[in-house]
Amino acid sequence: MTAAVMRHPKYQELLRRRSRASLLFFTITAVIYAGFILTLAFDPVFFGSPVSGMTMSIGVLAGTLVVCSAVVLISAYVHISNSVFDPLLAAIIKDVS
Repeated sequence: MTAAVMRHPKYQELLRRRSRASLLFFTITAVIYAGFILTLAFDPVFFGSPVSGMTMSIGVLAGTLVVCSAVVLISAYVHISNSVFDPLLAAIIKDVS
């Protein structure tokens, strides 16, 4: 059964789509985190300065935005998984069994 699933054209499509989505989400996450860490490493004074008109520093705001971006990206991936990957997987299982 495993060999039949692996040869199925929809399985190849599932692998291709999942790999693309994973690479896209990895790249977005890496850029966000690397940007945060590199800014902190090379310009710590910038992160220590306050947001205009507030007592909160730019670093705290940026950290909060990094965490929020993770939640948004996770939610987006779950949505894509449920609406694209799961139906493909169900079709594969239906065709093979």
